[in-house]
Amino acid sequence: MNLKITYLIGAIVAITIIGIFSYLILTNNINENTNNIVIAGSTSVQPVAQALANSYMNKHPNVNITVSGGDSSVGINSVHSGQVNIGTSSRNLTSSESNGLKQYSIGEDAIAIIVNIQNPINNISTEQLMDIYTGKITNWNQLGGNNATITGITREIGSGTRYDFEKTVLGNNSYTNNIKVSSSNYDALQTVAVSPNAIGYVARNQLDPEVKVLEVNNISLTQQNVADGEYPMNRQMLFLVKGEPTGVIKDFINFSLGPQGQAIINNTEYNSTSNIIYQGIAGLSGAG
Repeated sequence: MNLKITYLIGAIVAITIIGIFSYLILTNNINENTNNIVIAGSTSVQPVAQALANSYMNKHPNVNITVSGGDSSVGINSVHSGQVNIGTSSRNLTSSESNGLKQYSIGEDAIAIIVNIQNPINNISTEQLMDIYTGKITNWNQLGGNNATITGITREIGSGTRYDFEKTVLGNNSYTNNIKVSSSNYDALQTVAVSPNAIGYVARNQLDPEVKVLEVNNISLTQQNVADGEYPMNRQMLFLVKGEPTGVIKDFINFSLGPQGQAIINNTEYNSTSNIIYQGIAGLSGAG
């Protein structure tokens, strides 16, 4: 009886060891040798990442790339946990977040300040934005506009667009209590488009001509002003990888950073109308 139990225990141990080794081998293949790439994170980066993925898969039909949104925090946390191969972020990482991650800046983005198309205001300063979002300015007539109460729209916590907006505009100041929270770039666009007295902000690659884009500090949101660093609300679009990328992941990143990838990014980010940057919003949702 004891001998049978001993054999049984030995068999179980052997099967377990084989299973563990098989799992480790499979995991290693998934991480390094697979032709599948999973990308997730900022939806400000999502349309660019999707365009890059489509072009790369056309050149490499044996490769499958899945791109999804969430927000910048999702991208950072997912790549840390190994749930994705590439995380995306539209904000800079903290020192603790960046630990163990390789960062690649694939291009420049910018935050667009938007109002309703009927709003007569065309320019706003970063100081005036701070006064609106902290409650010091509450009526458009204080800025030379209509006699109407301002409805300020912000993004949800975790959004990289919100993070950069707060860093540039609010500093250490707090929002006024009547600021409304929007769950996505798309939601912010739709709210401003139908609300005559609203003001909000979105990633530039998710703009729509149904809203008006304001100059900020008398500087228009144009491709040239973003490239030159003149526009005051610029930021980087990041690809994040845990450790050193290898295989097809490394090749895809190199493609994204190369001439063809950069041309795709520039073409995806904007469509120029009177030198103002626009991008269709159909099918785009989630936090940026």
